[in-house]
Amino acid sequence: MKTVFTYSALSILCFIINFGIYNYSFITQATPFMSEEHRVDSSLLMLTTTLPAYIISSIILSYIFYLAAKKVKN
Repeated sequence: MKTVFTYSALSILCFIINFGIYNYSFITQATPFMSEEHRVDSSLLMLTTTLPAYIISSIILSYIFYLAAKKVKN
């Protein structure tokens, strides 16, 4: 159970870091050059495409860490 909690926390941490980097980049680079309508459209697109991609990548990264830790332990 401890292992599941650890890798779940790692997945959440990876997701937060990835999304934070993307969101910060978007705000600093694209937002000043967009109208309000474009910002709303872009944010909706970001939520439907980028958010699931980061969740999936976080799960995959955690699984890779799990396999690596298992291999090092043995």
